Amino acid sequence: MGGAFKFKEFPVLPIVSAHLIINCIITFLAVTAVGLRVLTRYQSGAKLWWDDYLILLAVPQGIGMLVIQGMYTNMGVGFPLEETMENLVPILKMLVAYELIFCTAISTIKLSVMLFYLRVFVNQGLRLATKLAMGFVVLWSTGNFLQVFLLCRPFAASYNPAIKGKCGNQVASFIAIGAFNIVTDILILALPIPTVWALKMATAAKIGLTAVFALGLIVCVISVVRIVTLTNLDMTHLTETMIWPDFWSAMEINLAILCVSMPMLGTLFARCTPSSRRGASKLEGPSGSGTSGSGFNRLKNRSGRRDDEEFGLESIYHAGLEEQLNSHSLGAGAPPSSKTSRNAPTCTGGAMDDAGSEIVLNGASAETLIDEKEDSRAIKVQTKWTISTEHR
Repeated sequence: MGGAFKFKEFPVLPIVSAHLIINCIITFLAVTAVGLRVLTRYQSGAKLWWDDYLILLAVPQGIGMLVIQGMYTNMGVGFPLEETMENLVPILKMLVAYELIFCTAISTIKLSVMLFYLRVFVNQGLRLATKLAMGFVVLWSTGNFLQVFLLCRPFAASYNPAIKGKCGNQVASFIAIGAFNIVTDILILALPIPTVWALKMATAAKIGLTAVFALGLIVCVISVVRIVTLTNLDMTHLTETMIWPDFWSAMEINLAILCVSMPMLGTLFARCTPSSRRGASKLEGPSGSGTSGSGFNRLKNRSGRRDDEEFGLESIYHAGLEEQLNSHSLGAGAPPSSKTSRNAPTCTGGAMDDAGSEIVLNGASAETLIDEKEDSRAIKVQTKWTISTEHR
């Protein structure tokens, strides 16, 4: 007996055991990454947003797929169906749950990624394309969810062969869903690339950002492999042919959660590296705050616009900022100017203050001025940045 189902227990094959161990490790890493993602948001003082909530919702779904994979291990996976026929009904019931969880989990992850785009990017073209893609994913997900219940009439025939009914080609539906899944993945990954390359930053930083967003290609590769294994799935020999599809399906969900959360940990990793701490001490605001200020962690296009939310990849911007600063020759002993000079060298690698103005380097100090309306009641706010360099 196993839980709510009665089934005949079988020895766990080594390959099935290895698959479960691998997915346990990936799931652990995914849960850890999401936990660190939430921690990073709180440490930065930013509130969780819808992209964070959706990825948190995806975590129990990924764990659920791992649990079902674990329950399958001693139910005869890898053995001929003739030997496991006694377990067919509970296996098929769990397969229905497996399909539903996969459908909702993969959709939740995709929507989380696109909501992240909406939080970070201000480019109107990208935002419109993202919203259209979100609508397509919602429709696609709804169709996937409904096909689980509509493929067999009556529905009970999908998990009980003793019930006479009519079922469509389940394997073909799995492959079709997987193919559309890959198409939507590639579409989502490609959405921000043009905007990233339009940002005012060093080429190396653009390549780094592109690589971060391209982490999702790993999941695309797993999706392709899963489809290939699905072509070998035979419902008349289910337990014997489900070893690899079962493995890749659970891996795809949890690996996607991991890959989606990794880019959000840039701030945390940057704070843990000695170079970032040294860089933060070189560039300080009036209260001793480092470059983790809000001016350094937002994506802006060439017009200088920025979003109102923090972006967790500011470590990349720090590197770009240091590169820009190192490229300028700072004069010694030059008096600080009270106004921004057109002739003063500027740091344009996306390093802009909260008012959206560029940091002006004038001698050994950098100052930005924000002037309100020029009248007798005007309030002038001055932010002074001090930059020091070390020669080794």
